[in-house]
Amino acid sequence: MSKPIAVIGTLDTKGHEVAYIRDLIEARGHETWIVDPGLLGEPAIDADFPRQIVALAGGSELSDLISAGDKGRAIQAMIDGTRAIAVQLYAEGKLGGVIAVGGGQGTAIGTTAMKALPIGVPKVMVSTMASGQNVFEPYVGTSDVTLMHSVADILGINAVTRKVFANAAAAVTAMAEASEEDEGNDKTVLGTTMLGLTTPCVLHAKELLEAWGYELVAFHPNGTGGRSMERLIDEGLIQGVMDISTQELAGHVCQGLFDAGPERMVAAGRRGIPQVVAPGGTDYIVLGPLVSLNEEQRDRSLIVHNPNITLIRTSKGEMAEIGRMMARRLNAARGPAAVLIPLEGFSFSDRAGHAFYDPEADAALVDTLEAELASRVQLLKLKAHVNDAAFARAVADKMRELMEG
Repeated sequence: MSKPIAVIGTLDTKGHEVAYIRDLIEARGHETWIVDPGLLGEPAIDADFPRQIVALAGGSELSDLISAGDKGRAIQAMIDGTRAIAVQLYAEGKLGGVIAVGGGQGTAIGTTAMKALPIGVPKVMVSTMASGQNVFEPYVGTSDVTLMHSVADILGINAVTRKVFANAAAAVTAMAEASEEDEGNDKTVLGTTMLGLTTPCVLHAKELLEAWGYELVAFHPNGTGGRSMERLIDEGLIQGVMDISTQELAGHVCQGLFDAGPERMVAAGRRGIPQVVAPGGTDYIVLGPLVSLNEEQRDRSLIVHNPNITLIRTSKGEMAEIGRMMARRLNAARGPAAVLIPLEGFSFSDRAGHAFYDPEADAALVDTLEAELASRVQLLKLKAHVNDAAFARAVADKMRELMEG
């Protein structure tokens, strides 16, 4: 029997809409959990998890939240409570998926609960926020949340919302059914990082490792991609890391756009799984439009990648700091780790005759690693470019060695 699907919505303002979605889901043969994070008016329908229970799960009495008159605190408590309930239902094996409906507040509540669940659990958010000039990072983060624009405001069942809700209910039930049919994977999963400027290396290494029976999941290290990989390592989905494109370290050190934050290159070491690291893409910083660069940045070697993205060469000092960060991360690792250095360049544009070719700057990273890496972290220098087949083969061989050793 399929696991119930949670339907989240404030039942004082969205009760009829939640009931409509619930009925559509149940008509498709799925049970539901109704979760009510509403605060003020009377609920239009009964909930399996009424607002009083949601508030308690968030650490507060509903009456105290209402009497305090602090809207921000009250909403946060309901966000925390809804998330706690979703996590508990999943941990108990009683959750087959989540669908939520709402505006700004409802979307914050629904997607926070969704983001706390593992990748693969169906997540559909029907929202007025899923369009226009909104930034979706707060709602999606590193998760697989599906945002569906409600088109019309969420006020009753009408010619527009009827179609949108029907599609949303069909989507979440189909996802739940597909999840139940998924037989899983018996292959060892490796995470890897790939940029456009390191693609040949990753593709060649992937081909070799797949021939040896591994499955690779590639992440684009644009800030979100690195955080997604770190999350999946922590969740146990990834058993080894081939971190070829470590651009996000440059983003963090140099405050570029591709910054994955201070936890990048931490999860693998914390979990003790094998990791093979290369400095792919550390030779440049990703910034905004050319007109947004200051004078010092404009004086560097640069590439206008597109109207919104400009790449500038990292300096000798910045490369040393990137090497220092890499060394700190790998020295703290509980599992086997190796760094492979392509001495003839770290990206497509970092080679003789190209814009970012700067052997002295690259050497600053290498020298720092040699000085600061612990002896148990292997450091291998190869007379090759990052995109040469020989370097890709060396990375793949080392990954296989650490996984099987």
